[in-house]
Amino acid sequence: MYKKLRMKMTLFCSAVTGVILLAMTLAGLLAFQNLLDANDAAVHDKEVDSVLAYLEKSRVIDYGQIATMANPRFYTIDLYENGVLYSYDPEEEKQEMMDKIIHRAMEHYGFDVNHPPLGKGITKPLEFSFDHKKTEHLVTFASVPYPYGTFCVVISYARETLERQILYLYVVFTVIDLTALLLLLLFSWFYTGRMLAPIEKNRTKQIQFVASASHELRSPLAVMLSSADALAVADEEDRTGFHEIIKAEGLRMSRLIHDMLSLASADNQTWSMHFEKISLDTMIPEVYERYHMLAKRKGLKLQITLPDSGEEPEVFCDGQRLEQVLGILLDNAVSYTPKGGIIYLGYEKDGARWKFWVADNGPGIPDEWKERIFDRFFRGDISRKEKKHFGLGLSIAGEIVRLHKGKIWVEDREGGGCVFYFTVPGG
Repeated sequence: MYKKLRMKMTLFCSAVTGVILLAMTLAGLLAFQNLLDANDAAVHDKEVDSVLAYLEKSRVIDYGQIATMANPRFYTIDLYENGVLYSYDPEEEKQEMMDKIIHRAMEHYGFDVNHPPLGKGITKPLEFSFDHKKTEHLVTFASVPYPYGTFCVVISYARETLERQILYLYVVFTVIDLTALLLLLLFSWFYTGRMLAPIEKNRTKQIQFVASASHELRSPLAVMLSSADALAVADEEDRTGFHEIIKAEGLRMSRLIHDMLSLASADNQTWSMHFEKISLDTMIPEVYERYHMLAKRKGLKLQITLPDSGEEPEVFCDGQRLEQVLGILLDNAVSYTPKGGIIYLGYEKDGARWKFWVADNGPGIPDEWKERIFDRFFRGDISRKEKKHFGLGLSIAGEIVRLHKGKIWVEDREGGGCVFYFTVPGG
């Protein structure tokens, strides 16, 4: 699915950008073509005017001089006087072309080279384009008066250079466009890959989340079903025990579902947050009191560290969510610290932020787990039999800290154990 979506997005992006590129290329080519056409036509007009000006001033026609004025490779010039043809170009093929041009002038425009219009100066009574052997020719008919009559000059200009220039432009732009399309295709492939990578990663995490959740739910459900079956046939004195098992597993499932719903709300960005000014001098001691007796019952000692600064310790946060983070960290510390251990709770001002920590002198956390412990359903010791923790607590704590624009991490504690830190912006 991911590869098909990536391929479709790549083709779509390449197609859209390719169409835009081709449209811009065609617009540029047309502009260049029109510019070259206009420039070529202007040069041609200048050449024709030079030839006609020479003919008008000369009493004797020198075809060699005309040949130097107009490139014979591209120009063919015929002069007619009273029906007599004078030409500096003896090539039979070109004369056949000139005959066709004269025939076209007579047939389509009614122009007779033997009887050109008379005037006091040079006139250009007829100009048109003519295709000969797939090459466009610009044809000019002109009347040049002289003392004994009037010359009819027929000038044909082959636009081979212009056509080669235009062909060269099309080839160059085609190569450029094909290269650009290939680069666009490669760019789109890598870009869509990077763009879809978080989506694919999130999809993979969702699949893993559902699989892990199903596994976690299956365990208490199986215990409840087996206990319910046993309860139906148990003696009266055993029924209370099975009832307690079903109740405990039901509460366990309830906690798991609550945690899963919390994470789902965070993913959907529908987690309600109520920010207000909270006094840490009040909140931290209250959290300490709640967990002090819990730690004592498990043979642990809970110590609290408060800052010495006279500054009022206030933070703009969701107080209940912040207490929830501290509760998750303390609950983990109480669960995993061996009997006789010490748990430390404290906070201090760290620049513009408040920094909180929960430390213990337990077994610690291996380095390879430090980044993964905030992943959902992650439990490094798969053989652990503790049923109160599903690997969701630290994920929830991480989401709460993230919503406060803070940071949470874990470090090794000097002397053994680990320290969980998290920061939130100051008040």
